[in-house]
Amino acid sequence: MKRILLSAAVVLVAVATPYAHADAQRRIIPFVGVGLATGTGDLSEGTDSGWSAFAGIDLPVGLTPGLTLGLTGSYTRVPYQGSFDEATNIPALFGELGYVIGAKSSSIVKPYVRAGAGVQVRRYDPGTTGYQKQSDGGLAFSVGGGVRFLVSSTALFVGARLVGDGDAGFVAFHGGVAFPGRAAK
Repeated sequence: MKRILLSAAVVLVAVATPYAHADAQRRIIPFVGVGLATGTGDLSEGTDSGWSAFAGIDLPVGLTPGLTLGLTGSYTRVPYQGSFDEATNIPALFGELGYVIGAKSSSIVKPYVRAGAGVQVRRYDPGTTGYQKQSDGGLAFSVGGGVRFLVSSTALFVGARLVGDGDAGFVAFHGGVAFPGRAAK
């Protein structure tokens, strides 16, 4: 728990740090978000909705406007039904390719898509059941999309993200904020 709080504090400080030339498009675009998560595959049986939090950075790729290469770290908690407080916790790290559709347009509303690969670890927390803690993990994929709203040099976004390894994972419906800076003139 202390590591999670420390990580969240580091992300908040990095995001709040003022940048030089804020009127120009950033070379590194930090983002952070939270949302509602529900299990998929084997993790959908006997579970309730939980939560997911994520943070990351995107680096614009000069090939085409709106194309980014990014790194996303997330932590998700999917609780089981019942009064035993058992849950599956899923830390994950992904390299992702993203694309903002119509990035050069003057519209403040722009759809986006992203997909990637990485690793996830599913950690079973038995709560008060008396069972042993278990964990397994390995390679996983992520795919998602949504809509972002550019407000000055900040972008608010809403969307959905599917993370899994073929056997189990989660779908998260989220909202968040990114800091792309203003488009270059």
